[in-house]
Amino acid sequence: MKLLHQSYKRLSDSLKTDCRQLCIILTLLVIAVLSYRWVTFIKPAGTSWQETNIQLPNSEELQLYIDKKIAKESDIESHTTDHLDDIIDNQAMQIKLSGLTKNITIDREPTNKELNEFHQQHKEQYRQESTFHFTQYLFPTIKFGAQAINMANKTLNTTPEKRAQPMAKVRLTSQDLERQYGQGFNQKLVALVLKHPQQLPCWTQPVTSKVGAHLLCFKQANIGAIPELDAIRPQLVNHWRYEISKKQ
Repeated sequence: MKLLHQSYKRLSDSLKTDCRQLCIILTLLVIAVLSYRWVTFIKPAGTSWQETNIQLPNSEELQLYIDKKIAKESDIESHTTDHLDDIIDNQAMQIKLSGLTKNITIDREPTNKELNEFHQQHKEQYRQESTFHFTQYLFPTIKFGAQAINMANKTLNTTPEKRAQPMAKVRLTSQDLERQYGQGFNQKLVALVLKHPQQLPCWTQPVTSKVGAHLLCFKQANIGAIPELDAIRPQLVNHWRYEISKKQ
């Protein structure tokens, strides 16, 4: 009797195991059928897998997108910061130069000769706000890497009628240029314009920035004046002391 009971228990356990496996298999089949029906329901009739592939942009479309993106950001920044520029323009130099005094450890007055020489060496830092209107070809390093300048020269050596359209004309101040293209880019544009006093430069050699290589055609340029030494003497003396203290 005991053997019969054990055989019955083993048979019962085996049936339970088989039932569980069968239930799992049936559940997976139902899920597979429902998934197939769902996919065929939402997919348009006559659409093949190849037709649903995402089409990647070619290099020309990608360049156009990048140009439009940068132009749009430039336009947004120029509009959103206009109300701040009047404040910044008048106070930026004072704030910058007053900050130099924090680490000054000397109080010696420079001689007139020392101050004149220092003014000549650093006068570009005191140039007032400049404004530039230009169109450009931009070759971003994010796309072209180390070949950005080569691509700019290639466009420069292409006849104008075979070139793509340049980016839309923009109006940027010195501060706009520094924000968008990095420190020093404004001074490069000032030097480029001053190098061509008779006529504004247009499609000259590439100019580099933190963004990439630029081919520029200036439509208008208003270069800020450099203040006379006496107009900025207190700031210049502090600046001179700061530079001397760094050397010491």
